[in-house]
Formats: sequence, C-alpha cells, structure tokens
Amino acid sequence: MENVRVEKLLTICLFCTFHNLALFAQNADHAGGGIFSKLVEYNLINCDNTNNYNLNSKGDIEKLFFGDFNAPIEFFFEPSFEGVTGFRIVKDTKKQSYVLEIKRIPNYREARNITLNKYPLIGVPISQNISKDSSALITAHNNEMIAKIGEELPKLYKIETLSYPISDQFAKKMHEKMTSLIHNFKAREGPIQILENGEIIVWITHDGDEVTFRTVVDEEVWSLKIHAPTGNSRRMTDLCRQIIDETVRNKKFDEPKYSQLLDDFNGY
Repeated sequence: MENVRVEKLLTICLFCTFHNLALFAQNADHAGGGIFSKLVEYNLINCDNTNNYNLNSKGDIEKLFFGDFNAPIEFFFEPSFEGVTGFRIVKDTKKQSYVLEIKRIPNYREARNITLNKYPLIGVPISQNISKDSSALITAHNNEMIAKIGEELPKLYKIETLSYPISDQFAKKMHEKMTSLIHNFKAREGPIQILENGEIIVWITHDGDEVTFRTVVDEEVWSLKIHAPTGNSRRMTDLCRQIIDETVRNKKFDEPKYSQLLDDFNGY
C-alpha cells in the first residue's frame, strides 16, 4: 500500500520506432518543482512461467485506472484537493482503430468524506503550543488514520470510463510527444540547496499536483512521475488536463484542435 499524503486525503506494444526525441528543448527543464522519478523497465515480466505486464511503477489508485496492462500512452493526474483523472490511448482490435479512454472517479468527494468521518484526523492550530508528548500522540494517531484511509479509499472508488475514437495519426503524434518528454526530461534547482557557508537547505513541498506520463517503447515501459511539475512537464500536464476537461464537457474529442496544440510544442 502506497503512502497517502494528508493533503490528498482532503482529497500491445505500439510504435516500435519513434522520432524527434529533441522536440522538448532543455531550456524548459523542471526547475524549482517537486521530486520526480524516471524509470525504464521491461514492459513484460516473467512470473510463474507466464509473461505479465510490469505494473510495478503504478500506485494503488493508478492501478484502478490502468491495472490490466500498460497502454502505449497513459496520463495520470492526482491533484491535492480535487478528483483524480487520467487517460490512455489503446487500440480497438476489432475495429483496428485507436481509442482515447478517459478515466474519472465520480464519487471521489463522497468516498473521501466517508473515510475522513470514519477515521478522523486531529488538527492543531499553529498558534497553539502543545507538549512534545501530546504532539507525538497526535502524530501517531494521524499516521494510523492515514494508513487506514489509504487502505479503504480505493475500495470505495467507482471508476468511470469514457471512450472517444481517434485517428492513427493523432495516436502516433501523442506517443512521439510524450516519449520525447520522458526521454529529454531534465531537472535542476532541486529541493536541496547548498549555501556558500556549506549549510544544506532542504525544501520539502507537500502540496501540489502529482502527474505520471507513461509510454511503451519497443519492449520497454517508460514512466515519468513528477510532484509539482514545471517547465515542459507542466505544459504537457496542462494540455492533457485540457483534453480531459473539454472532451468530457463537450462530449466529443476535438482532434484537430489538440493535434495543433501538440504541434505547438515544437520550438520549446
């Protein structure tokens, strides 16, 4: 069971080749944001003499969205105080065409409120002075409640899937752009800074969005997970969120618009 932050509680293989890995320039690196991880793993792993999809990089909630296999393209967005959303692009084997699957949790707030009422957290005003013993007891209580909430929440979630047909060209373009983003992702000005006097300062950011980009490349699955993304990763996050929000609201996928927006990433 993955750790769940308090802030959030208030809360087969496609394209064997790809091109233009330098589409995202390094002058838009991840700077001043949160922690990140970039993984390249085998897409399939052997368990009990059978090949299974490698889902090790996916958390519990993400597996509710994408737990059956690794799609060629996956986007997962987990904000601090809102509902979790995401999408993936898969191929309809019957129609031999690609489909955009948008994933949502319509009962997100309801499930959150149920668990918070069942496992209440203890809050202490900043202005209130408490003893170390009391602070330790409160911390222990809250950690226990957080663990129970994190275990029960996924069981209450109802996953909604909305499907929209897309062209082969758009699927390929999105795959190239997202693969390029993961490949060229660079981080600087991280959460640890060393001053001239040798003092080390660690900036810990608990709040903020958490996003995961994932693509399948040949026999590998590439994953980029970022807390509080900046630079090109923020731009791609905003674009993917726009695809979700506007497509759900309009009940149709405006492919020409989003295809042009993807093209506009050239030159960054």
